[in-house]
Amino acid sequence: MLRQVSNKLGEMGSKGMVSVQDPDKELVEKSQQGDRLAFDQLVLKYRNRVMGVATRMIGDRVEAEDLAQEVFIKVYRALKGFQGASLFSTWLYRITANSCLNQRRRQNLEGQFSTSVNNPEQQLSDGASNPHTLLERKEIKITLEKAIQALAPEQRMVLILRDIEGLSYEEISDSLDLELGTVRSRLHRARLAVQTNIKSFLSQGD
Repeated sequence: MLRQVSNKLGEMGSKGMVSVQDPDKELVEKSQQGDRLAFDQLVLKYRNRVMGVATRMIGDRVEAEDLAQEVFIKVYRALKGFQGASLFSTWLYRITANSCLNQRRRQNLEGQFSTSVNNPEQQLSDGASNPHTLLERKEIKITLEKAIQALAPEQRMVLILRDIEGLSYEEISDSLDLELGTVRSRLHRARLAVQTNIKSFLSQGD
């Protein structure tokens, strides 16, 4: 089961090259000119991603929804000052990351786990008909989510952005204002910690 959980972590990420041309450039420029419909399109495009990061960082879906709203309010208010030095998505992730880390510090949630992160039951209802397979996959996802929740917030954020959201090291560096070496070392430590946490949780179930 440990190997299955480890494989699941890799499957949760998405791969892709960073485009030099910002795909959101037109929507951003229209939004900066006061086009509310264009901004609504940006919200629709990125809401689930912001929610995904917030939910895994905060561990509570209701609080994550509030934080996601707060993030987009911040984005809307600061949008006119966005100069396009980075991709809009990178800038958005930076605001999201700072908001999540600040929330974690305020609430002092270190060490608290949530087994309902991202509603595993809903996500796993993909049509598989074998009850044993569904149960096993649910257990894998819950174990993985608990292992991620147990990470220190700074490590968790890097892991989420890289292995779940699929950002490049450069994008994470820009989003979190970290040196590339720091990003790589935090990610390495986070992955090792996830493996350790998984082994611990599985041994508790024996």
